[in-house]
Amino acid sequence: MNKMTAKQKKLADIIGIVCGVFVLIVGVVTGIIKSMPATAGAKAGDIPASAQHLSGTAEGRNGPITVDIIADEGRIYQINVASHQETDGIGSVAVDKLPGMIYEAQSLEVDAVSGATLSSDAIKAAVLNALESGGLSADGFGGGNVASSAAAKLAQKVETNSGVRLMHASDWKEQYPNEYNSWLMTKESEEAEDYLEIYPMLRPLYEGYGFAIDYKAARGHYYDVEHIEATGRPHPLANCWTCKTPDFTYMVNEEGVGAYTKPWTEVQAQIVEGISCYNCHANDPEQIVITHTYWIDALGEDFDKVAAANLACGQCHNEYYFAPDTKATTIAHNSLESMAPDTMLAYFNDGANFSNGEPFSDWTNPRTGVKQIKVQHPEFETFLGKGSQHANDFTCADCHMPDAVAEDGTAYRSHNIISPLDNPELIENNCSQCHYDLVGEVRAVQEKVETRTYAVGYELEYLTELLADAVESGAYTDAELARVRALARNAQFYWDFVFVENAEGAHNPTLTYECLDKAEELCSQALSLLKALTAA
Repeated sequence: MNKMTAKQKKLADIIGIVCGVFVLIVGVVTGIIKSMPATAGAKAGDIPASAQHLSGTAEGRNGPITVDIIADEGRIYQINVASHQETDGIGSVAVDKLPGMIYEAQSLEVDAVSGATLSSDAIKAAVLNALESGGLSADGFGGGNVASSAAAKLAQKVETNSGVRLMHASDWKEQYPNEYNSWLMTKESEEAEDYLEIYPMLRPLYEGYGFAIDYKAARGHYYDVEHIEATGRPHPLANCWTCKTPDFTYMVNEEGVGAYTKPWTEVQAQIVEGISCYNCHANDPEQIVITHTYWIDALGEDFDKVAAANLACGQCHNEYYFAPDTKATTIAHNSLESMAPDTMLAYFNDGANFSNGEPFSDWTNPRTGVKQIKVQHPEFETFLGKGSQHANDFTCADCHMPDAVAEDGTAYRSHNIISPLDNPELIENNCSQCHYDLVGEVRAVQEKVETRTYAVGYELEYLTELLADAVESGAYTDAELARVRALARNAQFYWDFVFVENAEGAHNPTLTYECLDKAEELCSQALSLLKALTAA
């Protein structure tokens, strides 16, 4: 290679300096632009001196949104989003667009920005609060509707012992044909994979429990009743109807926890349909109502901190257990903070939490003597748990119940629950702003999680067989095996927390990997103890 002449070197240095300065200027300008408030409205010279300068705040996706406005009784002259914490490329789109939309319409009754509904609603509410702070009537700007809409977005709690008649999906099909017909489309999710064939380690891990007899993947909501009636798992009590049908949910709400101990077949005769309108709306389709009272208890004082859509889905998609004394469906947490896997496991392991004074167990493995916990589909705890990427950006409905438009132009929320990966419009309009290839990214996470799930599962199976052999030998006392059993119990809990979570890691890869790491480490500790014991 020829050496550069002094002149060429000097020219290269100058070009490098110029490029560096250019990059610096671009960075500074970009930072200034991003930090500038989103403003829309009239020029200062066109604003009457009598107009009021007002400020209002409302809670957005990630924190408070503060809006400054200039207005009088007849007109909003300027709208300025002074501060916000919304996600760049998602909620920030509403921050950029909505002030201009409100100003142009001179109304708060404008459509939310697609993919940023919560941020849009917060901006509207902040403008409403600003108007009201100055004693200005918000009705002329559609403020009354915004106020009632904001209130409606908080989930309501079901009224128990109401005496009302349960209304089924068919009762609403004339008034809400689009929602009804899309709900019927859940029958298209008819595939039922046999987990016992796909995951051969399940039979020894669940031995002594119903899931070792029959365990198939859940299908669409349309099949909930058929699914439980067809299963080979024994279900003597009515509590097994929890989250399968509005008919049982209504029965518990009207009769109390005594309904949980009714014979399963007695309740079966009264079942009409699977999960439907009542479960998420009670008898008010315009309002989200949490109808599972155990879920209301599970959130405690944090109930109003959770988006209504997440609460509605979470009341069934959670980790629950049947209380030993009442057989009632119960949750092992009572706040957002206490719903972590570690905290829930500690709850199960503390006998003081149960009437018999013993740590909770769903069953005892007959060959190992391990008192096991059977985890149930903890989608809510995973998606909103520590490490979640999108807990503050999207709700379950945003991703699984897409907005739709009927042939006559009517907009509605689809009740055909689908994977966001099967929604190209969502991916193109929303996800692609941050993800170059969302489908590829999700599949990569799921493949990694699936590989580790198999690996750790086989390690747990190996531990189970060695422990069963030790028990069968009769050479060791329960006291000698107690520590191994405790480690095996805890290891399987963390593994099961991942295995039964239906997103296969996509909802929260960070938490998923942590659980698999803990399961593997606890399993390794148990194997070391057991091998040392049997070698002695």
